[in-house]
Amino acid sequence: MATIVAIEADGGAVLAGDRRHTAGNTVASDDKRHVFDFGDVGAAAVGESGGIDEFRRRLEAEVQSHETEHGDPMSVTRLATVASDIADDEGVEAVVAARDDDGAARVRGVRSDGSILGDDVAAFGSGAQLALGVLEGREEGASLDDAEELARDAVEAAADRDTDTGSEIDTYRLEGGSASP
Repeated sequence: MATIVAIEADGGAVLAGDRRHTAGNTVASDDKRHVFDFGDVGAAAVGESGGIDEFRRRLEAEVQSHETEHGDPMSVTRLATVASDIADDEGVEAVVAARDDDGAARVRGVRSDGSILGDDVAAFGSGAQLALGVLEGREEGASLDDAEELARDAVEAAADRDTDTGSEIDTYRLEGGSASP
């Protein structure tokens, strides 16, 4: 199925995911993108191949439409809401990254039933439990570079033990200051 992760860090947010696509118990491809860069917002999704493709296509259309109509990128709240509707329709799980109203980069997890998680780390897919084990051991206050390395490490840890997670990893970085509590 593949594995995707999201991390908030000091100075930004990171999404990461591998490229493996499996069909049943067979590796169908190691070149399936699960991480999508839409400029000022990003997303990653896992699920059936057609659902992932449709999720990406529909979310990209919504992001572009919003930017055209409003002249600025979607907020993380709006992006997560749109992504949750599409994820529910397409049966995928996703993570998204965008800025909040204060300009801080944030992540949200989106379950296949459309529910939204507001944690500062998230992982979905066949290696999610393995990846979360790595993410939960992180140090608070990590830099964006450290967060990207940690995201890669989490997906690699999943790939080491989960045959449905591959070793080719894509990342999306969103720079943006942290909001003060």
